[in-house]
Amino acid sequence: MLWQVNDFKGVRSAQLDTRSGKTTILTGINSSGKSSIIQSLLLLAQSLHSEGPLVLNGPLVRLGEATDLVREASGGNAITINMELKAERNEELLHGRELQATFSLSPKPDGSTLTPTRIEIIPGDNATPPLVLEHAHSRTGDRNRAEDLLRGIGTVDALRLKSMIDGAPDLLRTYVILQGLRPIGVIQFKQPDSLRDSYRRAIQAVLDGRQQAASKKSSNTSSSRVAGATLINEFVRHASRAAGRSKDHPARALLEEHGFSRGTMPPHLLDRMWGRLSLREKDLLLDAAAQERQRRDFIFLPVRGSLWGHGSVADGLLEGILEVTLGDTYVALQAVENAMEALGERVQYLGPLRDEPRVVWNHWNEIAKGLPVGTRGEYSAAVLSRAQTTLVPYRSSDGEDQVRSLNTAVDHWLSYLKIGETVSARSHGKLGVGLDLIVDGHTRDLTSVGVGVSQALPLVVGVLAAPRDAIFIIEQPELHLHPAVQARLADFLITARPDMSIIIETHSDAFVTRIRRRVAEDQVAPDSVDIIFVEPGDGGSTARTLNVTEFGDLTEWPSGFLSSAEEDVRAILMANIARSTAS
Repeated sequence: MLWQVNDFKGVRSAQLDTRSGKTTILTGINSSGKSSIIQSLLLLAQSLHSEGPLVLNGPLVRLGEATDLVREASGGNAITINMELKAERNEELLHGRELQATFSLSPKPDGSTLTPTRIEIIPGDNATPPLVLEHAHSRTGDRNRAEDLLRGIGTVDALRLKSMIDGAPDLLRTYVILQGLRPIGVIQFKQPDSLRDSYRRAIQAVLDGRQQAASKKSSNTSSSRVAGATLINEFVRHASRAAGRSKDHPARALLEEHGFSRGTMPPHLLDRMWGRLSLREKDLLLDAAAQERQRRDFIFLPVRGSLWGHGSVADGLLEGILEVTLGDTYVALQAVENAMEALGERVQYLGPLRDEPRVVWNHWNEIAKGLPVGTRGEYSAAVLSRAQTTLVPYRSSDGEDQVRSLNTAVDHWLSYLKIGETVSARSHGKLGVGLDLIVDGHTRDLTSVGVGVSQALPLVVGVLAAPRDAIFIIEQPELHLHPAVQARLADFLITARPDMSIIIETHSDAFVTRIRRRVAEDQVAPDSVDIIFVEPGDGGSTARTLNVTEFGDLTEWPSGFLSSAEEDVRAILMANIARSTAS
C-alpha cells in the first residue's frame, strides 16, 4: 500500500511505500518534518484501534489540538491522505483494478479531532467516474439523524453519497457512515409511502417467484435457501408485528389461522401456505408487512470487508436491493474497510527515547496495540519472559531463512551486533522481570553493560517478535550506539524480517552508508530500499525519494544530505593545503 500525506503539520507532501519487503529510511535535518510523516501513520493506526473518531492523543502519538495539525501555509483548512489499495474481495466486479482513496480532513470547531469532509475513491484506470462522498450540500436533518441513529456503536460521521463508481445513477438521501476514516455502513432515507411501496413490490416478487421456482423444481441451492429463509423470516416478522398492534387488524385472524403469530415460519411451510391463499388474503399479508416496514423509514446496509467472510451482508430485502444497486461502489467501500482493518493491525511502533537500564522491569497486564515492547521498550523483558519459546520467522545474518524460538533469534542478532552473546529473562517475583546478558562469558544485568545495549535490545526484540506483514516504525535507532554498531544495526533491519515493511527515521551517516554498501555488494535489491530526504521549505517540507543504484550510489545528492562529514573532511584537506602552501 502506498501512503501519501499532504498539509499535515509542517509537511507539504510526503509518500511512503508500506509494502512488505520494503525498507524506508527517513532522513533530513532537525525539525524538517520526518517525525510528522511518521505521526500521520500513527494517528490513523491508533484511531483504528478505537470505535469512534480519529484519536489525536493516544498510546502511539499525542498531537494536541486538531487546529494545530493543518499546515499554516496550505491556503486551506484540510489535511489530505491518499492510499493506493486493491479490492481483495469480489475483484471481478472491479475487474482487478487498484483503487486510490483520498481523504480530506478538517478540524472540528472545538479542536477535539479531525473529521472527514470529502472522500474520493478512484479506480486505477482513471477512466471510470470516481466514488465521491462529501459533507457539503447534504441535508443537515438527514445527516444529523444518521449520526444519531448509529450513536450506539460510537461516534460516527455521515458523508453524502454524491456520485458512484462507473457513473451509476445517483442515489438520493444516501449517506456513508464512518468511524474515523473507516466506512462501516450505508444508510438511505426514504419517504414512508415510497419505502412501503418498494418493500411490498419486492417481497411480492420474491414470494411469487418462489412459487414459480417450486413448480419448476429449480432454485434449490444451499445459498438460495439461506437467502430465502432470511427474507421469509423478515416478512413473517413484519406481518406478525403489524397484526399484533391491534386486535381488529384485518390480517390478525389469518395470521393466527396459519401459524404466523409466532413471528417465524420455515420457508417451505410458507411456500405451501402461500400457494393456497386467495389474492385477497395475500394482499392482506403483503399490506401488513409493508406497513410495518414503513415504520422504519431508512435502509441500513453494513459495510463489511473480506475479513468478515464471503457472501451478502444484507439482513433484509431492501438492504439486499441497496447492496445490488450500489454494485462496484459497495465493493470499493469494502476495499477501503479492508485496507483500514489491515493497516490498524500492521503498524508497530518503537519511539526514540528508550528506557534507561534497569535491574528489574515491570510486568504488564495488557500491552497497547501497535506497541510490541512499549513506547520506550519498557516491556522488552516481559516479552522475552512470556514468548521466549515462541517460534518466530527471521533471516539470519548470513541470509538463511529460519524459524526458531524468539530467544534463539534474539541471541543470534545480539551476537552479530557484538553487544552480547545471549540474553535471558528472569522473574523477580512481584518486582517484575529482569534481563541477564552474557558478555565475554560473564553474566551481567543491563545496568552493568552500558546504555547502548538497553537502547538496542528493545529494537531487536520488537522487530523479531512482530507479526508477519507488519509495518515496523522506528525513530532514531542509533541513539547511544557506536557508529560500527549503528552500521551492524542497519544490517539487522534490512535483513532480519523480509516479510515486513520497516520505516526508520535516522540521522546516522553510518546507517545510510551501510545500506548503500549492501546494495553495491548485491546483498540487498535496490528497489527494496527507499531513502527519503525531507527538505524544509518556505511553505513547508517536501519528502524527496532518492533512488539507490545497483552500485550503491544515489541518483541525486540534495544539499544538506549526509554533508557534515564530507564538509569536515574537505575543510581539513583545504586547511592542510593552505598550511603547506604557506610554508
